[in-house]
Amino acid sequence: MQRDDTVRRSIGHLALAVVTCAVGTWTVLPGRASATPGAPGIDSITAVDLAALQLTSAEAAPIVKWPSDPPPELTIYKTQTQPVAGSAGTSDAQCATAVYAGLDSTYDGTGFTGLDYQELTGFGSKNSYSVVSVATSYDDEHTAANMVANTIQKWNDCNRKKVTGDLGGTTETRTVNNVVSTPDDIYLVNNIAEGGACSHAMTSQRNVVVEVSACRTNIGLVKQGLQLANKMLVKLP
Repeated sequence: MQRDDTVRRSIGHLALAVVTCAVGTWTVLPGRASATPGAPGIDSITAVDLAALQLTSAEAAPIVKWPSDPPPELTIYKTQTQPVAGSAGTSDAQCATAVYAGLDSTYDGTGFTGLDYQELTGFGSKNSYSVVSVATSYDDEHTAANMVANTIQKWNDCNRKKVTGDLGGTTETRTVNNVVSTPDDIYLVNNIAEGGACSHAMTSQRNVVVEVSACRTNIGLVKQGLQLANKMLVKLP
């Protein structure tokens, strides 16, 4: 079957995410921090191989596949070690944080010390798939937890809102739905006008934050993004 590169680009960028951290919007929340910020201990890992946390096709495909499809073969479409530029081109910069994964305005100003971005794409008999995963490291657990807490606040404020963007060469509008959060993590569903859906999540462990947006061209994805994020975190040494 011939693969349509236009569809691939569109699906492959369904899941970029953005936290708008303009001056005055970044809130430092109370929490447990290292005795010496950035020092090794239970709250931080001095050297994290972020690329080693990334998802493989074998890990991601069974979770995102359409029930009647066999697990698709997901291949690496893109990797980089800096946030993806382009957050300014959306209709709602605040709520773009809940829609796209890995963009500059999610991470700029948060104090991350390392970042690894990966995009997997694949095709089933009826669906196209994209899994964007981002792993970032911080000086200590408190800073990582603040990153997630600020994101939780922003995503909750965007429930039921629509965001239009043109990050993959095609303009699309996505609706933020079903935001579910705890003090430690958050996940939601982004519905796409063409009938697709993305499960978008963020969580942290020690001084590492992971963000995942898993998309397919059919409805049914709900909590899969958080399941995939947890698969990344269990790889921490």
